[in-house]
Amino acid sequence: MQNMSVILNNRRGRFLATIYRIWMMRHVNVPDDVARDLAKQMRSGRTAKGSKPPATPRYIPVVAIVNGKSARTTLVPAGGGRYRMQINTALRKAAHADVGDVVSVELRIDRKSRALPVPPDLQAGLKGHPKAWKAFQALAPGQRRQFIQWFDSAKSPVARSRRLDRAVDVLLERALLRDSR
Repeated sequence: MQNMSVILNNRRGRFLATIYRIWMMRHVNVPDDVARDLAKQMRSGRTAKGSKPPATPRYIPVVAIVNGKSARTTLVPAGGGRYRMQINTALRKAAHADVGDVVSVELRIDRKSRALPVPPDLQAGLKGHPKAWKAFQALAPGQRRQFIQWFDSAKSPVARSRRLDRAVDVLLERALLRDSR
């Protein structure tokens, strides 16, 4: 199958692309010019903590508009310095498109924080254990997000209490392992 990507307006990150499938996940290949322009915009900006982003960003957070429907997503490396954008089921259905269809895509850098707020009960429980709180803060943003989602998926007070106990144990173990290196 031919790799179909036509740039409509590189300055704005607009292009036409064919939807492909790897296993179950759908994606479009991002034209090199568009990816370079977005990477350049990432390098010129500042991150949430005020530090400079890396010279060549590995992942590029974007707001994607596919056939007029928007979603926050991330451009991922596809090898050889190229990027692809995965299209989740909700976006694919909203855009009325699937494998083999040509879609219009517009990409813009997403500078908004993707950090989830720490639930008050988790925060209070972890602050009672300073080493666990410090280990939680040392987690990478994606790990922290998964941790919060796991904790928040427990709805009953009993389940949340059990998860808080487990969270403290796991984080203290991480802190001990990190200190022993």
